[in-house]
Amino acid sequence: MEIRKVGDKSVGRPILEVADLSPSELALAGRFSFDECQAEDIDQTGAVGRGTLHHVSISRSTLADTRLSDLELMDVALRNVSVANASWENVTARRVEFFNSQAVGFQLGLLKAEDLYFEDCRLDYARLEVENRRGIIVFHRCTFTEAVLGGDLSGIVFSECEFSGAEFRARRAAGCDLTGSRLVGSSGLMTLAGALITDDQAMALSAQLATEVGLVIAEAAGSSAGN
Repeated sequence: MEIRKVGDKSVGRPILEVADLSPSELALAGRFSFDECQAEDIDQTGAVGRGTLHHVSISRSTLADTRLSDLELMDVALRNVSVANASWENVTARRVEFFNSQAVGFQLGLLKAEDLYFEDCRLDYARLEVENRRGIIVFHRCTFTEAVLGGDLSGIVFSECEFSGAEFRARRAAGCDLTGSRLVGSSGLMTLAGALITDDQAMALSAQLATEVGLVIAEAAGSSAGN
């Protein structure tokens, strides 16, 4: 199994031999089950279904507005795939990669997740809920503008991510690695007990943290002199 290194973390990559995968239209409506196949330039906008994808590669396609539930993903790679405004609930993901995906408004409810990797994905206005994290989850160079991130965020790595206007609703966050990401402008920081940040991040967030615990920042003496 190939391993992707992110800092000191190792993420298992999907076990795929793309050259050996059969072409598929990958219809996701109703009950479905796809194994050992690849799909390119497909349009499944608005499909409603439930099922499994095992050893599947999807590229240059749109799965926008899909409504998928009880979804099992194992050894799946998605490249240049739109999941904008899609809702995927009760998802089990093992060795799954998203690259350069348009995921604005994506609602992702992870029942179980192990070796899940997102890179260069736009997750603005998205909702991420993690029920049970069993292995490494990494978000690298992703944006979370106005997104909501909740559940078990412990151990998740956010590398070079942006969280302007994002809201954290973590149930657990021990070991969540936020170093290297920009947190200014986010809220719900008090739910991130045990998460890792740098000294510089702590200084930049001091006013927000004070506000969240209910402190009132008074004007310095003499600041209004001459007004």
